[in-house]
Amino acid sequence: MNNNQNRSKTPIWQIPAWILLLIAMGNLIMLIVLQGREFTTEMFVSSSLNSVLVGGAFMIGLKMMITTLDRKLPWLHNPLKRLIAQFLITIAFSLVIIVIAIFLNGYFSHQEITSAFFFEQGFFMVKIAFSFVFAGSLISNAILFFKNWKESAVQQEKLKREQLALQYETLKSQVNPHFLFNNLNSLTSLINSNPEKAIDFVKKLSEVYRYVLDQKDHELVALETELKFVESYIYLHQIRFGANLEVQMNVDAKGFKVIPLSVQLLVENAIKHNEISDKKPLSIRLYTNDDQYLIVENVLQKKSGSEGSGMGIQNISDRYGFFTDKKVLITFNSERFRVSIPLLTD
Repeated sequence: MNNNQNRSKTPIWQIPAWILLLIAMGNLIMLIVLQGREFTTEMFVSSSLNSVLVGGAFMIGLKMMITTLDRKLPWLHNPLKRLIAQFLITIAFSLVIIVIAIFLNGYFSHQEITSAFFFEQGFFMVKIAFSFVFAGSLISNAILFFKNWKESAVQQEKLKREQLALQYETLKSQVNPHFLFNNLNSLTSLINSNPEKAIDFVKKLSEVYRYVLDQKDHELVALETELKFVESYIYLHQIRFGANLEVQMNVDAKGFKVIPLSVQLLVENAIKHNEISDKKPLSIRLYTNDDQYLIVENVLQKKSGSEGSGMGIQNISDRYGFFTDKKVLITFNSERFRVSIPLLTD
């Protein structure tokens, strides 16, 4: 039996608990409606039975209704439409239950269903029913509030963990011995051949590390800021690979935001997993698509033994899930590999 099935089943102890709650609510409402008049044992039994049957029908029906509305018309997407729909469906469902209850009450009490009997019973049950609806709404909304609050806290904690994981992976890639070794070699050659460029190289290297450290506590960053960081990162690699690494950037930032280090990680993956040589220069292109996605595309020329785990892109995809319904898209063929990340706004 899977976890979904286990979650969908109601624990057995909750059934008698809900029955007792319905009996208590029904008799409390009955006492309020009677307004000090005599409350007999017969009335208690009748009220308890009606509370369980009618109240139970209300609870089951309204729960099914809310579950369906949560799936098809979530509060966050259109709260006004959801409010109107839930109000109208609740009223209609309540009236149907009341009419059925009146006929059943008349049948079991051997009463003739006259208009006087119908309206007398209907008026009384409307007060009872809508008291149930009001009390039930308070309880269900309170439960829903605490449930959403708990889920929100869990999601925030998950986002923090994933953000830390991405930061760790990025920091690890920037400070690993290969990265430092390659950059120090590039710097050593520049000191002798081109001291001015060596100074620029050191500045770009410091900008890369400063950006990684500065963005460690941010959930989103301006696209323009991320692209400046990516330019510094690309500069370091172009000193090493020269004309064999070509990067084209055709991006209009337009006030968009992205997840910090996400664009850099995609560029890094392209450089890490593809061959770069005189015979096979690597071409990477960054561009936007209808103000919806930022696309990082590269010529596909995989190095042998360079298969990645996919955890970096999966981490980015999971983190984007907290901010937008748009998915991170991965497409490729025999010639090109493309990753599209959503452009975010405030």
